[in-house]
Amino acid sequence: MADSKQIVLSVKGLKTQFKTQNGPVTAVDGISFEIAQGKTLGLVGESGCGKSVTGLSLMRLIQHPGFISQGEVYLDGEDLLKLSDKQMRDRRGGKIAMIFQDPMTSLDPLYPVKDPLQETLKLHRQMSASETRPEIVRLMQQVAITDSEKRMNNYPHQFSGGMRQRILIATALAGNPRLLIADEPTTALDVTVQAQILALMRKVQRDTGTALLLITHNLGVVAENCNDVAVMYAGNIVESAPVGQLFEKPLHPYTQGLLKAMPGEAVAPRQPLSTIPGSVPGLSELPSGCRFRNRCSLATEICANQTPQLKTYYNEHLAACHHIQIES
Repeated sequence: MADSKQIVLSVKGLKTQFKTQNGPVTAVDGISFEIAQGKTLGLVGESGCGKSVTGLSLMRLIQHPGFISQGEVYLDGEDLLKLSDKQMRDRRGGKIAMIFQDPMTSLDPLYPVKDPLQETLKLHRQMSASETRPEIVRLMQQVAITDSEKRMNNYPHQFSGGMRQRILIATALAGNPRLLIADEPTTALDVTVQAQILALMRKVQRDTGTALLLITHNLGVVAENCNDVAVMYAGNIVESAPVGQLFEKPLHPYTQGLLKAMPGEAVAPRQPLSTIPGSVPGLSELPSGCRFRNRCSLATEICANQTPQLKTYYNEHLAACHHIQIES
């Protein structure tokens, strides 16, 4: 999906599992993708598909009983999975940073908002306390927080949800990251503030050239903000393509179902939205063969017996399904 000279992140065969009494279960099952400098990849799917676990795996923040069992995660050519814990701590918050879903739980209520910014600047850019102040002001202004000189001393509860999210973005940017991971960054915000935050992230990305992994369940957000998209289901990537191509020619039945369920896609006025029957299977209840087959109207015997592999159908358009039909 990009010139190899510009690739910032390259993920190959990433597998993340969790230990249980009945043996390990797999949350992320051998996925691969890449993101180029200044580009945004949208990782989409329903809750429980493995999107957030993917983001945490890239950051190496998977907690026990979870563990990364195999794969490679290259950031600017360096495999993060081979680094020591100390080396990874040096990269985390610097070369790679993450914005989490809930800004209220991500900011410590006992400390002013300048503190996480100052800590990042000292740790990753080796600034002294006196040097950090003007840079904190600049970063807060960059994310459109006015009166930054004064507001940097405020506490999280003195900011709205949208403003708290801006603080998190500023903190993530403080280390000059090459890769920014945003996990449902607008979930708790109203529609107007969502649009403001996403527009802000696009502007910051244009200004800095940062590569962005945008984790979301919202295909509308993907359409407006991403260059490429990977559709995830039950730990697998089942389809990936440039955004325009995927919306124009979705190949996988799951992707087609997600698109039909978008508001505005109902077949006629006052018709209910289309839905995908059933739900994502639990990690210990994954069906044989194609993991989507129990919810798919196209499923046949081969779907139960053989796991479909990602294949290229159009230029840069991959999908994993036994029943894809290409128009001649």
